Amino acid sequence: MEYTDIELDAIREIINIGGGNAATSISKLVNQKINMHVPEISFLSYHELYKEIYTEDEEVQATISNFNGDYSGVFLLVIPDKSIKKLVKLLLGEDSASDELEISAISELTNIVTNSFLSAIEGLLNAEIQTSVPRTQEDYFGAIISSSYLALEHYDDQIMIMRNEFIYADEKIDSSLFLIPEQGVLNKMVESLRI
Repeated sequence: MEYTDIELDAIREIINIGGGNAATSISKLVNQKINMHVPEISFLSYHELYKEIYTEDEEVQATISNFNGDYSGVFLLVIPDKSIKKLVKLLLGEDSASDELEISAISELTNIVTNSFLSAIEGLLNAEIQTSVPRTQEDYFGAIISSSYLALEHYDDQIMIMRNEFIYADEKIDSSLFLIPEQGVLNKMVESLRI
């Protein structure tokens, strides 16, 4: 489905509110100012992801959080391996940590980010949404996307991608937040905006 400029602006507004809420929550968690830019929002098909976002064989850490209620689907927060050390240092104040502590920190970040975006969606669309406990895995990007798709019985052929940058001090942490909706969810969200 193609979206009009007005519809895309409305979706961007939801994302900006969610990003602002996430940055505020992360700032409180790490006790320093965090800016979260959303430089890119796009709607891509399953196959376009590998050309424009990450290659199929790029190793990443992904945290998966299912959501359901008025809207259903999966949120994926994907962090390339090259950004993990920066993220661990930001969250834990250390250059390295045990795998268990690292996963716990990334899961906490995912909770903050996904709940911030879902709260923005709930508020602007007057919706009720619940999320599952997030699970984190390290794998190839292609394997993570494929398994996320297979977990949904019905999925939309478009994925909303929000390319995020967490900015603090002189550092940038790249990440991507993927919304893999169940069939028709994106259209339903746009219709609920009553544009």
